[in-house]
Amino acid sequence: MKMTKKPFMLAAFAALVTTLAACSGGTGTNTASSSAKGSGVVEITFTNWLSVEDATKNIFTNLVTEFEKENPNIKIKSVGIPFNQFKDQVLVMSMGGNAPDVMQSNQNYTSAFAGAGIAEPLDSLLGPDIVGDIIEGSKQGVTYNGKLMAMPWTPHPNSFFWNKTLFKKAGLDPEQPPKTYAEMLEMAKKITALKTDEQGKPIYGLGLSSSSSSNTGNFLLSHVMSFGGKFVDDKGAVVFDQGSALKDTLDMYRTLISSNVSPKGGDIKDLRALFGNGTLGMTIDGDFARNIFRDASGKGEAFDKEWGVTVIPVNKTGKSETIFTEHQLLISKDSKQKEAAATFVKWLVSKDAMTMYHKSNGVLSARKSIAALPEMNEDQYAKTFNEQMKTASALPTANPKFDNAMKESTSMIQLVTDGNGVDDVISKVMPKIKDMYK
Repeated sequence: MKMTKKPFMLAAFAALVTTLAACSGGTGTNTASSSAKGSGVVEITFTNWLSVEDATKNIFTNLVTEFEKENPNIKIKSVGIPFNQFKDQVLVMSMGGNAPDVMQSNQNYTSAFAGAGIAEPLDSLLGPDIVGDIIEGSKQGVTYNGKLMAMPWTPHPNSFFWNKTLFKKAGLDPEQPPKTYAEMLEMAKKITALKTDEQGKPIYGLGLSSSSSSNTGNFLLSHVMSFGGKFVDDKGAVVFDQGSALKDTLDMYRTLISSNVSPKGGDIKDLRALFGNGTLGMTIDGDFARNIFRDASGKGEAFDKEWGVTVIPVNKTGKSETIFTEHQLLISKDSKQKEAAATFVKWLVSKDAMTMYHKSNGVLSARKSIAALPEMNEDQYAKTFNEQMKTASALPTANPKFDNAMKESTSMIQLVTDGNGVDDVISKVMPKIKDMYK
């Protein structure tokens, strides 16, 4: 993956440093803490969102605890930041001289971090045994100008979930999920016709993320791909609006949201809550969704009997189109503890750590040797996501403005669902996205 080297230190970040510096918590991330000084113990700071999300905070604590047992000379100081604030706060911390040692990231954020020059190349720090073991699609997605700028941690292909209880109530076969988009949309209408549950809460047939987050833009792109479109061509030029795919997708959003088949303005967390409480018939989510649904339902593992998971229905391409996002790990260019940071990263992607994380949250591994282990393919759930990975596409994140472009693209969803014409909306928003890529 090539990245055009452009000035990234925009004046806007100076304002962000001034106004948001408090968000970094004032942690001294490049030096050992006072308690560690003189004791031979190194402290490294890890910015992440796992520790502040209900579905992952327990496994996060367990991973850190096990690492510190095996590496008593290294202590981890966690700085938890909510996902939607993560990119900006890490940039503020790094540009304000308070860079973390290790950063969690995803494909949207890594391009911004690499473009800002705050990430350290990892090839020599991680070594050939680990670098050579990375799944090729993941490796390409984090290689910039020939250098590995992030370590792929957990790839998250999106697959299709359906609520068997709602299927049965709507007169559908609970063991037969849709195989095509046409079937999916027809089933969604039948589920929506149930109107409300026993408590009077509205029932929706299909969850489409329609908030203003860049993650919603990723889902929009995935649907556009199913209609035969793509975001950029082989040269990196934006072609999102070429052909009819974007128009067809926005028409689908408008129809489903205006008829209450999908809730208006909901983000992925809202859809997960609806699926968990039994008022959403179908949704698309990642491999970590099982635990989230269990928690949201209040039923724990017993809730597994009420839903199923399969590969995403096919649309115009005849292929189960989906994108995979990926949790990744970066080491700060300004870290003074790079070797200790690399030791932590190596452990997080090791067999022991990944099998712990998989057992707890069902995640996959971006390392070939670990992904093939029997314990990573122990049930139909894991097998479904490994099957989905075969048709999943990496997000086209080479340009550091990709995350901004995905967020801007969500305004098209909001405009069409507010009653604006699809053609007018595309002609209004797409020039802004194309300008970003200039």
